[in-house]
Amino acid sequence: AVVSTQSTGCVSHRTRINCSVFVDEHHFVTGGQGGFLTYWDTRTWKPISYFQDEGALHCTAVGLSDKHLAVGSDSGVVNIYNRDDLLRSCSAKPLRAVMNLTTSVGNVTFNSTGELLAVSSKELKQSLRLVNLHSLHCAPNWPTGKTPLNYVNSVNFSPNSGYIGVGSSKGQALLYRLTHYPSF
Repeated sequence: AVVSTQSTGCVSHRTRINCSVFVDEHHFVTGGQGGFLTYWDTRTWKPISYFQDEGALHCTAVGLSDKHLAVGSDSGVVNIYNRDDLLRSCSAKPLRAVMNLTTSVGNVTFNSTGELLAVSSKELKQSLRLVNLHSLHCAPNWPTGKTPLNYVNSVNFSPNSGYIGVGSSKGQALLYRLTHYPSF
């Protein structure tokens, strides 16, 4: 249980903030309306850099791995950037635009090794895709049309990536085994 909380600072983004992710103990990224993202320093509460997600009207989800930053938008596009390039330069181009979803992206979640990215939308049934970050392509064989995902509310990987958990609007937590990873 949380014993106490303390507000330590506040940032003012140029637009409404829809999503955020910590980079490390002193830095985080926020994303919002207009596709604008800001890279912040919590020691000064000032922005380090600004950048705009290519082609996005609004950022709806953001995820981070050791090598990549993924930004989901309201149009269903997920842009995958080289993390270091993007945090160094405000003009980095995406490595890949994943266009396999057609409604607003609600989740962008990397597995612990940074090899897989799960992207999903809760606005349309069966809206979950797994992206292989070595090839930057979606897995063609899962999920299938027969995978009973329903509306996907949440997605996460187990600590060693042996499972992917999917929370559905039916109140179910669906667990799927990723056999490529020997440990759970």
